[in-house]
Amino acid sequence: MTLIPRAVLPQLLRHKPPKAVLLYGPRRAGKTTLLREIGKDKDVTWFDGDNPDDVNIGLNLPSGASVRTLLLNNNAIAIDEAQRVPGIGLLIKRLVDANTLLEKPVDIYATGSSSLDLASGVRESALGRIVEVNVWPFSTAELAESSSWGKVLQDIETRIVFGMYPEICVDPENAKANLINHCTALLFKDIFELGGIRYSSKFEILVKHLAYNIGNVVNYDALSRECGLSRTTVVDYIRLLEHCFVVKTCSSYARNLSNELRKSKKIYFCDTGIRNAILKKFEPLTTRADAGALWENFFFMERVKYHSLRQDFADIYFWRTAGQAAREIDFVEVVDGRMQAFECKLSPKAKVKPTLTFTRAYPECPVEIVTPQELYKVWQNGQDHRN
Repeated sequence: MTLIPRAVLPQLLRHKPPKAVLLYGPRRAGKTTLLREIGKDKDVTWFDGDNPDDVNIGLNLPSGASVRTLLLNNNAIAIDEAQRVPGIGLLIKRLVDANTLLEKPVDIYATGSSSLDLASGVRESALGRIVEVNVWPFSTAELAESSSWGKVLQDIETRIVFGMYPEICVDPENAKANLINHCTALLFKDIFELGGIRYSSKFEILVKHLAYNIGNVVNYDALSRECGLSRTTVVDYIRLLEHCFVVKTCSSYARNLSNELRKSKKIYFCDTGIRNAILKKFEPLTTRADAGALWENFFFMERVKYHSLRQDFADIYFWRTAGQAAREIDFVEVVDGRMQAFECKLSPKAKVKPTLTFTRAYPECPVEIVTPQELYKVWQNGQDHRN
């Protein structure tokens, strides 16, 4: 398989122990590959949460002396799919505390395809002892770095349909089969196990409803009726999907305007290929009724990846007024109090003026129209519009 360099790698290489590094992200997004790249020149002891022999690593280290011995015999420890290891939070705390006392602390890494605090309370147990790094599927900028923006833009419609998972990008001929297999063999299986879900059929109906309605404001009561689940259960399931990096919510933006939908949310999928695999819809973008929504979802995740790499703690919202004559802006980003808005359009011929309601309310916020063929501008000049 072709190795495409990951933009997050320098960030990982800059890390110095004794703290542990936790790599969060979807399964098959490249977390393990990253760890192997980091550890290729090191003496690494690997533990795999999917391996029954490794799950009880914590029980096999009963004393402080045994933890210290493990660290002294290696210069790196890696725990893959760590959310499956019972008591992972306490284990990381013990490792880091022992690591702090060593003359030459070792590298400690853990990966998780669900937020580790969901399963094991890492943040509570290991507070101040961890560095968190998100590993997403490829960004278009990473693909461009390994080839060219010309090549990326040539394939952009395919990428919007089939998504950005590494396996899909390097093996496009088997993209459809691999995506469907990923959903059936791994995605739901992991979620069912982690969430203790009893009504799997209703859960899958909910996921399909979310997939059909990307870019629309979520109505939890309507979802509850459609899926035969309580409103509380719908909220819990969506939170679980977000913890497992299947979906990502986008809240509405408000700043002192009484008619903005302050508590509304939209739900996007962390990868458009996974979304289409759930619906088993892989038609070309040019023939799809949902092409605009797909581009909006794709662009949203590109911005999530952009800010994740820069660690600028940006918040991304949508903006919409209430009422029958609602006005909307696709995305509003806020970084250190500065605002930037984006409107997603499929065609470069679209000449869309931002709604006057928004520009009058936020005259300091520029609004940029973005199309698939202009995506490179967002990565190459992404910070310029804030200066």
